[in-house]
This record gives sequence, structure tokens and C-alpha cells, in this order.
Amino acid sequence: MKSYELKPTKENLCKAYLEDMVGRNEDIKLFAVFLNSLSDCCSIALEGCWGSGKTFFVKQVKMFMDAQNDFIATMDEDDKRIFKDATSNDNCTYRPQVSVYYDAWENDNDSDPVLSLVYSIMSNVDTDFSLKTDDGCIKKAASILELFSGKNWTDLAESFKGEDLLEDIRKNKNVEEKIKDFLDSLLEERGDRLIIFIDELDRCKPSYAVKLLERIKHYFTNDRVTFVFSINATELQHTIKRFYGNDFDACRYLDRFFDSRVSLPPANKSRYLQSIHFPDSAYKYDSVCRTVIDYFDLSYREMAKYIRLSKIAAYAPTHESKQFNFGFPDGQARLFCLLHIVPVMIGLKLFNTIQYDAFISGKDGTPLLDVMNRLQNHNWGSLLNQNETFNENALGKVYVTAEYKLREVYEAIFVTIYSGNNYHTIIGEYEFDADTKNWMLRVVSLLSPYATFDE
Repeated sequence: MKSYELKPTKENLCKAYLEDMVGRNEDIKLFAVFLNSLSDCCSIALEGCWGSGKTFFVKQVKMFMDAQNDFIATMDEDDKRIFKDATSNDNCTYRPQVSVYYDAWENDNDSDPVLSLVYSIMSNVDTDFSLKTDDGCIKKAASILELFSGKNWTDLAESFKGEDLLEDIRKNKNVEEKIKDFLDSLLEERGDRLIIFIDELDRCKPSYAVKLLERIKHYFTNDRVTFVFSINATELQHTIKRFYGNDFDACRYLDRFFDSRVSLPPANKSRYLQSIHFPDSAYKYDSVCRTVIDYFDLSYREMAKYIRLSKIAAYAPTHESKQFNFGFPDGQARLFCLLHIVPVMIGLKLFNTIQYDAFISGKDGTPLLDVMNRLQNHNWGSLLNQNETFNENALGKVYVTAEYKLREVYEAIFVTIYSGNNYHTIIGEYEFDADTKNWMLRVVSLLSPYATFDE
């Protein structure tokens, strides 16, 4: 079965924007307007948790900005139209801006961040504009790289133009001036400003993350440059503390580098689930899975993983009504477990292994009770024994709550020890026994006959 994760490929970025698959189109436009309004050197932290779609968002913003720059010749006209059509009724006049995407994690083995950053800028811009004949820009880039590395960067220059461009490097100019000259040359006739999207900084080695921040703060002070750091702020603070020590004030340290902090707006979960073919449906299994997603507050990457595994584990037996014409072949108790308990177990196993271990060892059934309490308009009448009722005013029967009956089910499966004459527990219409727990563990581990790996 294929992965449901929405990878940030060019096709997915365009399709997601065209269909507004995650409900962030308006946020992309508003962020682009914000970037368009800047007039001096600015560093922005775009904050969101891991798996919340930061990379997808900034790459869509980059494509949006690229579409507004008529000097970019390599962007497909159909792709450009997707993003430009969204601005047809805007009052905002977008300036042509040169945008660059830089994956810090991918480059954290480099000796100095400036080397890979300048190289990445050159590579990105060359893709969009072609620098083959721009001697001055390439020469300035090569001179910066030589100053930082102490190496001859003829090979780099040749990769862009095929000539030795390092003969006239002026050693007497300081690095700040060289970088300013390089950026000015880069922007000449290509755009008013340079936007550098720096991604995955929180995943880098602590030494590289700190050095990258320090280098940018020290050397990239050009008023025509905007940095956008897409980060998990909490994890980045942990990274900084691993470098400077646990008592270091990482939050205040980061404030030195970020002029603005922007929280990544929440996307539309319903639209996202529809885009990965898991829309609202009348199937009980789907309703429980969606409730689990809300209970764990799953990110988009986590939702994709959870939906994939839940579909493999028990999608077929819970969606093929033909199997139920003469009753579920493995018994109604196991069908109840598939519909209600398996989705909870899959969520726990994926996202909270400690709580999962406590759950299956009979120590904590709280997650099951919490998820079931969130289900809308659910009837638990099948759990009642003949002498029980959910109506506290009923005469002649024992009043019980749905929570009480669900706790009985949990204990019958995960707590009760079966031996001798005590070989099963009957709760309402269901019969649970010693094999029920092991059977569910196999289902959750995708080692049951129900597992379906083909769509």
C-alpha cells in the first residue's frame, strides 16, 4: 500500500495549491504580502511542530513568489498561472523577488555554512535565470568561497562557466563587502530583493546550527535580503542547549537572530484527509480513526502514517458489508474490537509507546475511554446485560454508565486472567476470552489475515 504522506514535489505543490488541499492558500498569499512589504534586512522565524507541513508551506510560498517574478524563465507557464491566478483580484503589487530554498540539514556536514549557502544560492539562481555568462556574479561568489575555505574554487567556477575566474580575487576586501557585492550583483536585473528560505535547521548538528545562525547574523546584513527560517522552536532550543549547556537561555539567544516570529497557521484537517482518500464516512471504523486523530492531535505527517497503518490493519473487514450478511466470521466480540479498540491501539503504538505498553498490560485503559467518550451519537446498547440500563430512572434494572461498560470490556481483554472454569467473560452481546488480547496484538502488528497491503 502506498504512503499517504504529501511529499513536496513540484507536482504535489502545484496540485495542492490548485485544489487548496490543506486549506492554506490564503495563508500563503498573506505571508507573500508580508514578505513583499519588507524594505530592510529581516530575519523571520516560521514556527511549527515537526510534521506540521512547514517544508510544504515554504516551498509553496517560494513558488508563489517565483510566479510573480517575470524574470524567471524556467518556471512552467501552467505552474506559474496556478499561482498568478490567485492574485488577479489582489490590491497588492508584488515586486519581483529572487527566492532560494536551502536545506540546512542536508548540508550540515559542510565545513562552513557560508560555503554551502553561497553555493546553494548560486545553484538555485542558476536554475531559474542561467548564470553561464555572468562573469561578475560568479567571480564574486568564488572569491567568498575561497576566503572561507582557504581553497581554490576554480572547479566551482568552472561548474558554472567553464573558466578559471579566481585569478583576480582582491584579497584586501573584507568578507562583508564581498558578500554585499555578490548579492547586489545577483539581484541586478533579476529582482528587488532576495528571499532565502532556510529549512530543517532544528535537525542539524548543534555546532552547525549555531555556526549558521552566527554567520548569517554577521555577514548577511544587506538591506535587500530576507531570511525565513522554518523551525520547530522547541527543538531548536534543545539543539542550542546541547551546544552551550542545559542552563543556557536558548530562547533569548534565538531572539538575537529573529526579527519576527510567525506561527504556521493550522491547516484544514478535513480537507487534508479528503485529499488522502479518507473523507467523512458513515463507517464506524472511519469515525473512530478520525476521533483518534483528534485525540492525539496528529500532525499531517503523523496522520498520513496513521491512516496508512489503520487501512492495512483492518480496513477490509470493517468496510466490506458482504462479510456481515450472516454475521462476522470471527464473532461479534472481535468485530467490536476491530471497530473500537484496534484504532486506539494503533495510535498508541505509533505515538506513545509508553502508554501503549501500559494499555496492553492492563495498567491504563484511559485512552480507550477518552476516545470513546468523544464519539458523536454512539449507541452502546449492545454492551448492556439483560438486567442493566443506561436510564437512571428505569425501574427493575441496574443503572450503569457507558464508561462503566467500556471499562468492563477493557478489563475483560487486558486485565482478567483466564484459567480453569473462568474461560470467558460475557458483556452484553459479546464474549471475550484469553485469546482476544493476543488476536488484537497480531492485528495491530499487521500479522493477521485481515492485513491488506494492496489498495
